[in-house]
Formats: sequence, C-alpha cells, structure tokens
Amino acid sequence: MLPNFLQNLNPEIYHSDNYTVVDFEVATNHGDFGRPIFPDNQLLLAVWWTPEGLVKRKWADELHQQELYEDLSRSDFIVAHNSIYELGWLKRGGFEISRLLPFDTQLGEYVLLGNLVSGHSDSGVPPTSISLDSCAARRGWSRKDPVVDILMGHGVNPASMPRKWVEDRCIQDVETTHALFRDQLDVLTRSNRLPVLYTRCLLTPVLADIQSEGMQLDEERVGIVYEDHVRQSVALEQEIASLTGGINTNSPKQLGEYLYDTLGLDEIRDRRGNPKRTDTGQRKTDAKTLLALGGKSPAQREFLGLYREQSKLADAISKSLRFFKEVCATQNGHFWADLNQTRTATHRLSSTGIPSDYGSVQFQNLAKAFKRLFKASREGWLVAETDGSGLEFRVAGFLGDDPQIRKDLTDPDFDPHVTSGAVMRKRDYRELLEAYRAGDKDAKKIRDAAKPDTFKPLYGGSKGTSEQERWYKGFKERYKALAEVQKQWVSRVLIEKKLVTPWGMTFFFPNARMNASGYVNVGNAVYNYPVQCLATAEIIPIALVFLWHTIHSTGLADRIKLVNTVHDSVVVEIHPSVVDEYTKIVEDCFTTKVYEYLKRVYALDFNVKLGVETTIGQYWGEE
Repeated sequence: MLPNFLQNLNPEIYHSDNYTVVDFEVATNHGDFGRPIFPDNQLLLAVWWTPEGLVKRKWADELHQQELYEDLSRSDFIVAHNSIYELGWLKRGGFEISRLLPFDTQLGEYVLLGNLVSGHSDSGVPPTSISLDSCAARRGWSRKDPVVDILMGHGVNPASMPRKWVEDRCIQDVETTHALFRDQLDVLTRSNRLPVLYTRCLLTPVLADIQSEGMQLDEERVGIVYEDHVRQSVALEQEIASLTGGINTNSPKQLGEYLYDTLGLDEIRDRRGNPKRTDTGQRKTDAKTLLALGGKSPAQREFLGLYREQSKLADAISKSLRFFKEVCATQNGHFWADLNQTRTATHRLSSTGIPSDYGSVQFQNLAKAFKRLFKASREGWLVAETDGSGLEFRVAGFLGDDPQIRKDLTDPDFDPHVTSGAVMRKRDYRELLEAYRAGDKDAKKIRDAAKPDTFKPLYGGSKGTSEQERWYKGFKERYKALAEVQKQWVSRVLIEKKLVTPWGMTFFFPNARMNASGYVNVGNAVYNYPVQCLATAEIIPIALVFLWHTIHSTGLADRIKLVNTVHDSVVVEIHPSVVDEYTKIVEDCFTTKVYEYLKRVYALDFNVKLGVETTIGQYWGEE
C-alpha cells in the first residue's frame, strides 16, 4: 500500500504539528563530507526536535539510533536542511525511508528563490547561496560557530573535535532549521508555492535510494572502447601534424598564426562586429572558439574537421574513458555520483561526479555512445530505461494551448526532424519523409543534420545560417499559439521582472531589459524555463515518485532497483522475471498518475497525451 501522503495528496500536511526536525554529524573518515555510501564514514551524533518540544541527542552510529527511529515513525513528516544527506544515513541504518515525507529547508529556499540560486550571467545576476548559514543570515539570525565551521571547511574530521563543540553546533543547526521551516512554510503558503516544494520533497527519498545504488561498467567493453578511442586519437594527431607542418597545437601563439594567418580564418565577432579576443588582446585559440569557427576554403574545412574530430576523441578519453578504465581496475567497475536538487535555474536535476584519485564522472550528460558500457551489477539482471517520449514538446503544446502541436502528436506521419529538414532545405515534406522511410541516404543526412535545430526555436533560437533562420521562422508560423504565449511571457517579464507559472513556480528576472534593436537579454531563458521546468522538474519527478513507491508497496523492491535518472528518463536494474510487471507499472506512473497528481496538487488539467517508452536489454540503451 502506498504511504498516506501519496494516497491523500495534500501539501497542507506540512501544517501538521506532528513533525520531527533532525540533523546529523558524521565521522568523515573517507575524507569527503561524510557520504553514507562509503563504509569507513560513520554516524557520530544525531540531534532531533520532537513534536513534544523536546531536543534529544544521541552519540551513536546509525545502527544504534532506535529512539530517533521510533520518533520518526510516528511523525507525519521530518524537517532537515539538505535532507538527502540525512535520508541516506537513515537508509544505511536500516530505516525504511519510503515511509518518510521530508520538508527540506534547503529545497524550501530553492523554491522561494526560483532561478536566482543558479544566477544568470547574461543579465548579470550572481548565484545565491542556500546553505543553512546563508539562509539564517538573510533573515538576520545568528550564524554557526565559526571555529567549528572553519575546522570542517579545512577537512578536519568531527570525530577529532571536542564533543561539546560538535554537539552545540548540531543543536544550533536543529534550532535554525526549525525556525527556517516555520518561516518558509508561511511564505510558501501565502505565495501558493507550497505544492511546488511538496513535489520537490517527495522526490528526495527516491534520490537518496538511487545514490546508494551506483552504476556498473562492463570491463571488457570499456577496454575495447578505450583502446579504439586512443588509436583513433593518435592517428588524427599525426594527420594534423602532417597538415600543419608539425606546429605545436598546444601553443596559442603557433596555433593562432596557423589559424588566422596561414589558413586565413575569420575571428569570431561580437554583436558590434568586433573580434572576440582574450583578456590580453590575443587572438582566441581555445577549444570552444575552434568549434565555433566556420571554414570556407577546402584547407580550412579540412583542418577544422580533423581538429573537431580529434578534440571530441580527446575529451571522451580524458573526461570519461580514462576514469571508466580506472574504476574497472580498482573498483570492479562500480561507481557512484551525486544527484543535485538545487543547482539548475529550471529546477531540473543535475549530477556531480564524486572526486577520486583518477577523476570523476557524473551520471547525467554522459555521451550517448557510452550508455552501452553499463550493465546490471546483479548477475543475470537486465537494464531498463524508461523515458517520457517527446516530453518537452508535449509540455509546450499544453502551455501554449497549441492546436498544431496536438495535431502533430496524434499524426502517425509526423516526424519533427523531417519537418525542420524539409523547411531548411526547401524540400517537400511528404517526399522527404517517404525517401527517409525508404532508406534514402541523402534524406537521412538531411534529417540527421536538422536534429540540433528542430527544437531550438522552442527555446528562443532565432539567429543562425539562412537555412536555420528559415526554420526558426517556420517553427513560429507553424506553432502560432505557442509563439504568441511565449511572446506574452517575455512582455510580462519586462514589466514585472518575474514570471509566475500556472502551477505556482516563480522565476525572477530582476535585470530584464530590451535594447533599442528589440533584443531582450533574458529572452531565451524566459522561453526555456517554464517548458523545461514543467517537463523535467515536475512531471518526471512525479512519475519517479510513484514508480519508486509502487515498486516498494507491491513487494518488488528486491527485484527492481532504480539506479539513475537523466532529465526525462529513469534507469533501473531489473530481474527478468518481473519485466512484464515493470512495463505495466511504468505505463501507469508516467501517464495516469501524472495526470492525477497535476490535477489534485496543482489544479492543472494536463490535456496533452503523455508518451512513455521503455528499452530493456543486457546493457543500458540496448534491446
């Protein structure tokens, strides 16, 4: 049976007086900040405030906190700052975290600040800290003990500090977190943003569980791909050396002379037509610049083509494959990463690799080709990936109330990339679609080349080549209702400096302005944030929450394990015996449960059909 807070969806549960505020101090023996995934770390101290108004404390590891666990079991919800940390330790201590609903004060501040936490460089808005200390300082409350804070900041293990110092700090954190909870609850309720926080907090136990699992590499596949990339990279380096006469491409001076003097490439220019240079006035030769340069002559195109291909291989080796190879050699191919709930402007999740002696790799934004290097960590199990197909396009159709998007989504002959390719190349859509379906190579090239641009205008894209701009204009003509709504969003932001979405999420643009030519410095962000937020910060988390809880409530948790989530998808390890059950569950969770939740929690009648696709095989992304 699902827990009560999911059976009776109601953010007002946070107004109950039956809650527990908790904070932990951990012996950071592993050298990190005390992640529960590392066995050598150990819980030192738990301090918690009970519904009776008592402040309790217990110096003991996670296996000897029975009194705390009993208090948590009888609470409607728990309060903590960055609660994924406490939930991870509770799980390690054997507590069933699927029965817990958190109120996370770090997430509370994140929701209140909207997109301001990550800042916005284009409009000069700096990032805003949401640490417990920063939250307290903004409210004029006292800060933490600076001595303990400095010691922790320099990596001193709390286990080696005086107990009284550590205990006093932990008690203060509980008191500050409690006061912050009461303050946030009032503002979130008055501003109709409590439902948004409810969704964010429901996801946190799911993420704590995912983080404890990690992912598994296939050592043989990693070795083959690594050697292949190294071989290709060396061959391309030799080609480039032969082409350039052996210049040192790591020397900005030599590379600059070759690019701009020998090859005659044009420098990248700003909006005023001035060359973009380094701070010292030198011509740019960094990787980002080289990837943006446009080659016109055969010699220019040959060099840039070789450079880009070699750069892509070198990045893959240095940023991923070398790490994968070391993990296979030292950790039997298994590694972990952090999933972050409070980093992005759109409130979608991000991921951070956990640092090690040989680097780190996050769980999101992995190259698509590397998915096939991952297998199930459990012998005989499979890997399944379920995603909300075309989710952001569907969300755009809903937010823009666009009839053409609805029509396209129900048309079996609609292909978005053929649509954009046909407009860019001035081809007949039907003819190009039939050629593509018949296996015509040129038609496939046109479709593949159009992919990066198909949905750019959805996020404000308007400038590019003549072909791209033809499509960007065509997109707005095709989806007129959406274009008009997004235009209204921008107008509202210019006047009000904020945008309140239909579900209560608020984005702030304090420095929004339009210049004399009509350019809006936050235009792309205004186009993007509502679409991406509803799709990947609301809908996918809702689906994940119900999927995880349904797996637990139906007794399948020992045969289905969530191991990753990437923007609009979830990755699970699954025993072959429950594949049919899983596919039925995900169909319900990614569609019906989402409709019901949006209606009951946000009063949104999401009237665009959602899609769900699942791939199951021996490796991630392979059937």
